[in-house]
Amino acid sequence: MARELKPEAVGQLSSLAVKRYLLARGWERVPSKRTGVGIFRRPDSAVDEVLLPLSSDFADLDDAMASAVEEIARLEQRPAQQVLRDLLRPRADRLRFAVEGRDTTDGAIGIEDGIALLSGSRKALLAAACSVKRPQRFHPRMSLREAEAFVRSCRLGQTEQGSFVATVECALDIDDGASPPLFEEAAVEPFGRKATVLLVRSAARVVDAIRADNLDDITEPPSGAPVVSANLCEALAEMLPGPEDADLRIGSSWSPVLPPPRDVPAVIRVDRQYRSAIEQVARALRPSTRPEPDMYVGKVDALLGEPGPDGRLEGEVVLAAQVEDEILKIRVDLGPEEYQKAGGAHLGGLFVSVRGILRRGARVHRLEEATDLSVLGAG
Repeated sequence: MARELKPEAVGQLSSLAVKRYLLARGWERVPSKRTGVGIFRRPDSAVDEVLLPLSSDFADLDDAMASAVEEIARLEQRPAQQVLRDLLRPRADRLRFAVEGRDTTDGAIGIEDGIALLSGSRKALLAAACSVKRPQRFHPRMSLREAEAFVRSCRLGQTEQGSFVATVECALDIDDGASPPLFEEAAVEPFGRKATVLLVRSAARVVDAIRADNLDDITEPPSGAPVVSANLCEALAEMLPGPEDADLRIGSSWSPVLPPPRDVPAVIRVDRQYRSAIEQVARALRPSTRPEPDMYVGKVDALLGEPGPDGRLEGEVVLAAQVEDEILKIRVDLGPEEYQKAGGAHLGGLFVSVRGILRRGARVHRLEEATDLSVLGAG
């Protein structure tokens, strides 16, 4: 049988990390007369065992470590490389955001969908972290100190085969600039674990509510249920791929230094057909205020117009504008005179301001009833 891991791949892996991983997941060490080798057995099985070398001078150490990791992967029904990555960075949970479809089987993805997946995953992490500190239906500004520190601590891991997968390593511990406690509180769940668990549980609740045709379970949750935010729903909608034959999968694996959380699905599949329902939930969770025209300032990102009846260019312009705590790409429909101003600002790298009513979408945002376009800083 072909080996999944080369012995040299586990050169940086310590037996202590593997031991902690197994014990945190309920494995038990059984008595053995063999020195330098630990035998670990699953509590629900009399035959599933892992032989773990415990001494650095063990003969064929790397080969034995590779065999141990492969056996864990086989029993967990996961790729060995995935298990190895979890073991090499033990104080991190891992979330895997994957686009699965006909066009991603080779591990590649269209650049627009790839950017949207990474942007949406960042927003989902930030929204979940904000909800850990302040559970509410909508976060007008996702700029809480702990939430921003958590996202800064996250690392983008290697992509994986079988589809396009963005692997995000979410550190258990954050450096938010606050003074550490005088005494270690071992029973306190780390902030990073709280945020990742809340993200996965919230996404699962949204999917379950859509499948059950019961969106009220999200917009009007029962007493004691976690609050799902509009921000997280918008992030899910943004991550959903553009192609009609592709879906979103969110997978999770947990740090070996803590017991894995209970009642958290290992994989969530978000069907492409759920986009409109997710957007509907997001709108319902946002404050129900009547849209009013507002002024938006930004730079012209793209000119998409065409010649009108009189031969002058008119039509859509894409504006990159600061809205609340993020930069949005907003499409604005302009007449010939305003379009000419926008074109001049684009060529000169100048800011423009325009008034209108913002209509948010999963990826495409539009400014309706646009008026008063001005070029800022023009001589």
